Amino acid sequence: MRKSIFTDFFCLCAAVFISAVICIGTVLLLVSEEHYKSNRFNYLSVKSETIINTVRGSIAENGGLDTAKLSEALAPLSDTLDTDITLTDPDGVALVCSEASPCSHTDKKINPQAISRITEDGASELSNFNGYYEDSSFVFAQKINIEVETYIILIRLRSNTLTGHMLTLVAALIISSVLILSVAFTIIYTASRRLLSPIREMTMAAQRFGEGDFSKKLYVTDDNELGYLATQLNDMANSLEQLEETRKSFISNVSHELKTPMTTIGGFVDGILDGTIPESQHRHYMKIVSAEVGRLSRLVRSMLNISKYEAGELKLSTEDFDILPVILQTLTSFEKNIDEKNIDIQIQDADGCRINADPDLTGQVVYNLIENAVKFVNKGGYIRFSFSADGDMCSVSIRNSGDGLKEQEISKVFDRFYKTDESRGIDPGGVGLGLSIVSSIIKLHNGKIVVSSEPDQYTEFTFSLRKAETDRR
Repeated sequence: MRKSIFTDFFCLCAAVFISAVICIGTVLLLVSEEHYKSNRFNYLSVKSETIINTVRGSIAENGGLDTAKLSEALAPLSDTLDTDITLTDPDGVALVCSEASPCSHTDKKINPQAISRITEDGASELSNFNGYYEDSSFVFAQKINIEVETYIILIRLRSNTLTGHMLTLVAALIISSVLILSVAFTIIYTASRRLLSPIREMTMAAQRFGEGDFSKKLYVTDDNELGYLATQLNDMANSLEQLEETRKSFISNVSHELKTPMTTIGGFVDGILDGTIPESQHRHYMKIVSAEVGRLSRLVRSMLNISKYEAGELKLSTEDFDILPVILQTLTSFEKNIDEKNIDIQIQDADGCRINADPDLTGQVVYNLIENAVKFVNKGGYIRFSFSADGDMCSVSIRNSGDGLKEQEISKVFDRFYKTDESRGIDPGGVGLGLSIVSSIIKLHNGKIVVSSEPDQYTEFTFSLRKAETDRR
């Protein structure tokens, strides 16, 4: 069973609140107990003076200890103060007791250990006075000297009010704790649901994204870490959606580009083998087959280069070199096409354009751009090469006259398999990967490439690479 963050968070908060309530309740009980004891001890200490004065007054008035009269004097005082008052001799034998007859202390004697704790200053304690009383209670004991006699007076609160007080306090704490925890749990539950609701939505959204459903994005309202995470998930979903569309488009385009030449090759080969195509035309159709094989080869090679770039396997081996010789050498490869279309080659501001790049990959960039320019330049037109420097970057522009690009085509020229309407008629054998490869190589060099065009005037590609290290010093 999958664990729930909500359950863990709620249980954690509940445990913290319960622990806090228990700790606070325990401290309050201990403090209250000590305070109550202190209050009771003070009460006994204060009231003991009245009782002792009553004892002294009775003995003085009667010329000695008259147990009957002293009992009569102590009885109403005992009831008023809710205490039991016992007067004993120095050995702890009861002489007078305020309890109803018969007195429970008649046959008892104070334990010597208890007598040893009694002083003339008097002291209070919570105990059964070493078994002298049946249960523990608040007791005040003091030795008093009257004339030549020494007595011990014990004053005991009749009821063990501490137990009742603590029970009342515990009950109050339990009731208040239940109320506090009920309110706290309600708040924690509501807050937890609200705080963790975005996480549940993000979990469900991530599951949808993982299944390839990008139709429903996350609604971002909070300006916090969760809101930022939701925004990142939406961005990821958009990227994945775009990647999925690109993948589908790539597979569709590759399938189409592979299917067309293979169908042509298969048809012509089958025609030659079964005799449908006469032997006199074999050479003609074999040239077509050869051209289609070359087209397949270029397609596969271009796809491999793009795959290497995306996989990070296309490594750079940079060095300083002059870009102009690369351009001139590449132009010789298209000499026949240039002569046939009577193209005017123009080179401007070529001095000092040395770059730091991979010579082989840069050569492929130059080749693809020049090939593109030669294809689409108009007859009797021009191809112009110009160079410029900006800081640490060197820019190379290749402009060809001609029909130019439409506005909606400019943003798509670097897309895989994209071919303009004009290119489909001029170059039906092209696969539409040349400019995509150029863009990938330039990005690999951390450079930049842009395209500009004027309809019926020109098309210009400008790429920028870092200057040679010697020129940057």
